Amino acid sequence: MTHFHFKENFWGASTKPIEIYDEQNNPAFVLSLYYTSSRQETFALLGRKKHNFKIEFDGGSYKVLQERSLEGKFKTPFKNVWEVFKNDTKIGTFETRFGFKPKIIFNGTKNDSLIFESGFISRSVKVTDQDGKDVMETKSERFKVASNHDINVISNQYHPAMLIMLFQVFFEYQEYQRSKSN
Repeated sequence: MTHFHFKENFWGASTKPIEIYDEQNNPAFVLSLYYTSSRQETFALLGRKKHNFKIEFDGGSYKVLQERSLEGKFKTPFKNVWEVFKNDTKIGTFETRFGFKPKIIFNGTKNDSLIFESGFISRSVKVTDQDGKDVMETKSERFKVASNHDINVISNQYHPAMLIMLFQVFFEYQEYQRSKSN
């Protein structure tokens, strides 16, 4: 098991890079929010959901891009979909699912999948693969302006940078859904 931790930016819509630290408190990855348009940035500044993240590490990067096209809305009208890229090559999608618990599923291009799920009230996230094996667990501080996240990567099946980036997308989506319900 490998442990990572990071603290989000104070201003949620900030594109300032966030350092992800390993077990020895050494910077391992750099995570950042990015916008594809000024409209996206404006809505994020007004408290709307944050769409796109990228994470960089020695040797490459991962990023997610939320599907925003009209064609995409016809294909997936009742869910949010992000395309997942490694070094600008698409490796899968990340799709919301309706259910009692918040859930988003990564569907890889190699017929693999990961299920990101949290409790109904909890801020902790559990990630399992298509066989139900634990891949990652997280704990996040509640009631903080800028959340601290502790992440334990249990399996080496996936690059930890990808898992952390997808966790951040899941966490932001979950927080956005909770804010809409208030």
